[in-house]
Amino acid sequence: MGTLFSALSIGTSGLRTAQIQLDVTGNNIANVNTPGFSRQRAELVELFPIQTTAGEIGRGVGIAQITRLRDIFLDVAYVRQVAGLGSAEVQAQYYNLIEDAYLEPGEAGFGTRLDRFFDALNDYANNVESLPVREAFLAEADAVATDLNQLVRRFDELRTNANEEVRNLVPEVNTLARRIYELNGQIQQIEGSGRSANALRDQRDVLLDQLGQLINISYQENAQGQVQVQIGSAILVDTTRAREITAFRNPALDPERGDLVELRFVDDNSLVDVRDGEIFGALTIRDTVIPEQDARIDEIARALILELNAIHSQGRGLEGISGTLISTNEVSAPTDPLTAAGLPFTVTPGTFDVVVYDSAGNPTTTSITINPGTTLNDLATDLNAVANLNAVVNGNQIEITPDATFSFSFANDSTGVLPALGLNNLFNGTDARSIALNPDLQANPALLTSGFSTDLTETGDNSAALALANLRTAQVLDSGASTISDFYQSTVATLGIDARANNDILLTENEFIQDLNARRQEVSGVNLDEEVTSLLLFQRAYEASARVITIADRMLETLLNVAR
Repeated sequence: MGTLFSALSIGTSGLRTAQIQLDVTGNNIANVNTPGFSRQRAELVELFPIQTTAGEIGRGVGIAQITRLRDIFLDVAYVRQVAGLGSAEVQAQYYNLIEDAYLEPGEAGFGTRLDRFFDALNDYANNVESLPVREAFLAEADAVATDLNQLVRRFDELRTNANEEVRNLVPEVNTLARRIYELNGQIQQIEGSGRSANALRDQRDVLLDQLGQLINISYQENAQGQVQVQIGSAILVDTTRAREITAFRNPALDPERGDLVELRFVDDNSLVDVRDGEIFGALTIRDTVIPEQDARIDEIARALILELNAIHSQGRGLEGISGTLISTNEVSAPTDPLTAAGLPFTVTPGTFDVVVYDSAGNPTTTSITINPGTTLNDLATDLNAVANLNAVVNGNQIEITPDATFSFSFANDSTGVLPALGLNNLFNGTDARSIALNPDLQANPALLTSGFSTDLTETGDNSAALALANLRTAQVLDSGASTISDFYQSTVATLGIDARANNDILLTENEFIQDLNARRQEVSGVNLDEEVTSLLLFQRAYEASARVITIADRMLETLLNVAR
């Protein structure tokens, strides 16, 4: 049966419980701004009652455990969603940088430079005999080549930055994985002894959130409170280890870039299946977005080189070529057919003319035939057979030199062999990185092609210059659907569309994350109004329990007085 001492015990349990509830609530309030803190609650349980003939008599209240309020479903959903946010954020940063690299719109943009180039070419076509006009055009041609060089150089720098970002994020992944593994062990040790590890669990959840933003992970918790973390189907963290990832340099990713890295597990060298997160965003920029931009600028450069050189190479300037002309593009081997010798531009069977001028400017024209099997050695032999002309193969290039007091030019090329080999170019090179104005023209602007006539006395012939100027409106890109300027504007516009699309994704991902965060805060967040209300309730409970002890004490005192 109940006694006054049991009443004292019940009151004491109430005091003790109210004090613990006060401590838990006070801790919640103190950590209201602590990142990752989960609201805690003291779970009450009625103490096992005493059995009497009258029935059960309660023995007070106790604390079953202090629980951490958390929704596992929301936590898992957040970790999966935050990877998309990480990827979109990184890509948004780089899209801004790529757009800045174009310097558009503005006077410093390549679009403006291209317009100035064609304007200067048009001026040249209208006055081919003027040396200053020739020099002005060559200056614009040099500026176009330089702008293309600088644009792709900026792309290279951004690609290097993205590659370094991948490399720098790998140690963060390893650190987070290792810390999660350590917390796994600490949580198991504490909870295995019957205690709660709420603070450690909060720390681990924060680390999982951070890891999820870096790379696509999934995780699940076992009965002992340890989490197993996976990237794709590969385990990153389990109960026995945290696997380390390395940024492995693989030149095979891009033969022109030996510094690019891929992610591999250190223990078995297997590839990491990166599909989302900040690392994925950086890889997407490095391996897809920038190479696509680079390829389109290369197309512009190749079109300028091929189309302009195809005209320039078969015309003549105010004078013929009197020095040694060396091809700028090498063949794979001088014994390989020119149609399959690894040249940057296509060579087809046909003919072209070589025009040799004597000291008085009298021309002699010889037709050279390119057959499917013609090699560089064969071409040199044929050119050597031309009177007053000497040709020799030096390595994988051909050198052509007229006899003293003689000069030469080319005409009527139906084979494409001249621009393919790089003979009598306006631009040297094959792409945006290598494009450069022919230094022979810079040294002697009179060599700049102006006409197709083989009569050197016709200095006003501007037929070739007009053909060069007409390239402004020629549809030479997009399978004959776009001019060079149209293609460039389309490139910039498409980049802007892609950047806006990524920004839309970023906004959507942000909304998802904010929604998930709000829902997690509804469960785990500290509401100061609720906590203060709880404090008042616990205060009343404490005061009431104290009152029970006071009354029981007085009753006990009365009983002792009767006994005296």
